[in-house]
Amino acid sequence: MCNRWAGWPCRSFAKLCGFQPGFHLEERYREKMRLLAIGLCILGQLALAQSLADFRISWMCRTPEERLLCLEPSGLVQWGLAFSSPSVQPGLALGGRLRAQASWEGVGLWVDLGLWYDAALQLGLLEAYAQREWETFALSAGKRRYLGGPWDDTLLGRDGLWGVFGRYRPAELPGLDVQMAYLPNAGLAGGRVFWGAQADVVQVGAFVEIVRALDSGGEPAPLLRLNPRLGLLGREVEVFWQLDRGFWVRAAWPLPLGQALAWFLRCPCEAVTQAWLVALDESRFEALVWWNPEWAYLGAGSPFLPEERLAAWLREPRKLLVGVAYSWNKRFRLALDVSRAPVEVVRVYLQLHWR
Repeated sequence: MCNRWAGWPCRSFAKLCGFQPGFHLEERYREKMRLLAIGLCILGQLALAQSLADFRISWMCRTPEERLLCLEPSGLVQWGLAFSSPSVQPGLALGGRLRAQASWEGVGLWVDLGLWYDAALQLGLLEAYAQREWETFALSAGKRRYLGGPWDDTLLGRDGLWGVFGRYRPAELPGLDVQMAYLPNAGLAGGRVFWGAQADVVQVGAFVEIVRALDSGGEPAPLLRLNPRLGLLGREVEVFWQLDRGFWVRAAWPLPLGQALAWFLRCPCEAVTQAWLVALDESRFEALVWWNPEWAYLGAGSPFLPEERLAAWLREPRKLLVGVAYSWNKRFRLALDVSRAPVEVVRVYLQLHWR
């Protein structure tokens, strides 16, 4: 498949990554290099299209037109401290990211490739998919983010899930989206199916998976496992519950610090002061709460006494993370993360972004 896309360069990367015999690489690097090869093959296919008539390349464009390849590079540097009793550990992380979008013959293409260092060198194809839309139906295949959560977060953003995704918008019910997806397991052995619907900001759905479990006679038998996912998804707010992941809330609010300071200074002010006030209005406050309780503590098989179960359920979650951040001008971000479980640690860090 790669050979058809980009010819000799793609074949060389395929050989490097183990797609062809004749080159041997340590196993721990093989998967990273394979992801790099896939990303470069996809980008190579898009780059080769510029040789065709009327195909153009643009930087930082938001809405790609037909035969227009949009490239958006970005990166960040992060300095931080991690407080975990009784030690304090400084940390440095940095990374680069390249987003590519294109539209060709009615098919939209998206690629988000990241390379970063955070205690170890990591390479990630965060998102990569092709999508075709019709009047009421859309079909995409590849790696997408929208069915994930904070457990998929990386230094450069949320990592996606591989699969085939569909969306149906009935003309009789404007504002309603019916969503479906197939998410295969590693090696394409089985997988999960997601069925759901979204009306305005409300999302309701569930993952369905067939697993093997022991029946009452002790024999393995197929079992249908249901994993509900409910929530609200807005432009600046995300509130969700998923059975196996718990509750999470992510929100961001603008901070009109410039307007507040202008009122305090009784502006109109000088030009330099006014420019600073306008810049301060680009501030934002961000918050994240992720709480995954241990539901077994409330059941009949709980290791706690009946009168202790509710307190244990609240006190000993599987995951509890609270984070707050202040960002300015989409370039500077100061953040504080407090993790209660499964590891107790406090992290303070400063990020410098460039685009």
